[in-house]
This record gives sequence, structure tokens and C-alpha cells, in this order.
Amino acid sequence: MSSDAGARALIARMSSGEAPAPEVVDRYYTLCIPFYREFLGNHWHTGDYAASGPTGPQDQLRLELRIAAGAGLRPDCDVLDVGCGIGGPACHLAAQTGARIRGLTPNLEQLELARRLARSRGLEARVAFDRGSASELPYEDAAFDAVLFFESPCHFPDRARFFREARRVLRPGGRLAGEDWLAAEGLDAAAQARWIRPLCAAWAIPALGTRSGYARAMREAGLAVREAVDLREECALLRGFVVEPADRDAIRAELEGTADPVRRAIMEGLLRLGEAAQAGAFTVGRFLAVREATA
Repeated sequence: MSSDAGARALIARMSSGEAPAPEVVDRYYTLCIPFYREFLGNHWHTGDYAASGPTGPQDQLRLELRIAAGAGLRPDCDVLDVGCGIGGPACHLAAQTGARIRGLTPNLEQLELARRLARSRGLEARVAFDRGSASELPYEDAAFDAVLFFESPCHFPDRARFFREARRVLRPGGRLAGEDWLAAEGLDAAAQARWIRPLCAAWAIPALGTRSGYARAMREAGLAVREAVDLREECALLRGFVVEPADRDAIRAELEGTADPVRRAIMEGLLRLGEAAQAGAFTVGRFLAVREATA
């Protein structure tokens, strides 16, 4: 089977309506690496968008620093970034805060690129990367002062288990902080079918949770939720998605001349994402929870 044929078969499997198995998510995000690096550089997540002015990498960096501040990152902290991608946030936050950061990814190609990035920035003493699963974090109990996530739990097959694992590896008083893709609250079955299920199929997401669902799962894991914020309340979130007619037309024009199946899937996914965001069915949440110190 040729690489294109294999990619088409994978994308067809993603579009089947079944929740993608972990190996499907892993394979898809291996194929996506060159395109994500083209579109997003090393920081694969939403930004903290201002109401006006240009958008760009500074928005992603600003959101990372906001989450780091909530997590209380400082030079004596041990930090875990779960679903670290190719290491952009981990390297940025280690350089900015002086914290010791470990990134975790199940993807071998992402792992090598992350390690390469840390070496290129001279951060090997403060940043390291491991391969492993969010459902079974490969670390001892109470190993970290903070656990971070940047748009990774939406891909996890069992988010509730991840939150339990996050609590286990946090020290008393440690913080879980991050941001993730969400379905808006209160969508009926028709809205789920119209906006959310196509979005999940396009991005290899098992299912999108809600802000209240994440907060509830964190509490059930034994964490005290301090913040569960819809980013539409904190920034001009829609500026990060393809909602303007001219931008949508540009993507459609590019689609007409694009044969690569993965690039086409990403372009179509961007259109679906913009549609769902503009309709108010999709959003991004920011979270902060604490493993409270016991008496």
C-alpha cells in the first residue's frame, strides 16, 4: 500500500463514526507533524488572542505563560507536560520560569523532535522527554509540583483516568493546569450531530467534553477545582479560528489544488472547526485544579 493510500485508509477510518483507537490517533498525528510545524511551529495549541492587531506565535506564548502563572511555576518546581507534542511549550516555559520540566508523549517521532528541540536550545539540564500514556503516567506518586496540558486530553481515550493519574503524581498542594478543546454546554443531539461529531472525526478525537464535565471529573479524581473558564470570556477566541469569509475562501481554493490526503484532511478540519466555533458549539476551556494538602 502506498503512503498516500495508507493515509487515505486512515482518514476513512477516522470518518467511520467510531471513536478512534489510540493507534489511529498516534498514526494520524505522526502524519500531521510536517503540516502542524508549517502552520503552528512548535506550539500546537490555541492562543490568548487580543481583540485587535495581528495574531501569531505571541498569542500561543502568552497563553502558556498564563497557565504557567496559575500553576505557580518557579525555578524549584518539578513539572510534567502531558501530551507535550514536539516540545515547544515545555522548552518555552523551562526557559521563562526556570522550572524543571518533563514532557510526555506516546508518539515516537514527536519524542525525537522534542528532544532535538531541547538540545538545540541548550535546555537539556532543565527539560527532558519520555514516551508513555496519559492513562498510566510512568512516574512515582507525588513526583511533581505541577501537571500541565495543552490541548491533549481531548485525544485521551479515558480523561477521567488521566485526572486520577494527575492527582497521583502531584505532591500535596500541587496544581493541574491547562487548556483544551470543548463542546459548548447544553448542546442537544441535533447540535452534537451537526457540529461536534464531524469535528471529532476530522481531528481524531474520541469525544469532546464540556467545561462542567471536565470540572466534575477533576473533582471526582480528588482535585479541588479553582478555575474552569471558557476562553471566550477571557480573550477574542474566534480570532484563532477560520471564521472570516475571506479566510474560508482561501482554504477552499487551496483545497482545490491539494492532492495530499493529510493536508486535505487538515484543511477540511480547519473549516469544520471554524464553523463549529462560529456557531457557538465549540470552544476552548482553561482549567486550574489543586491536590489539596492533607492535614
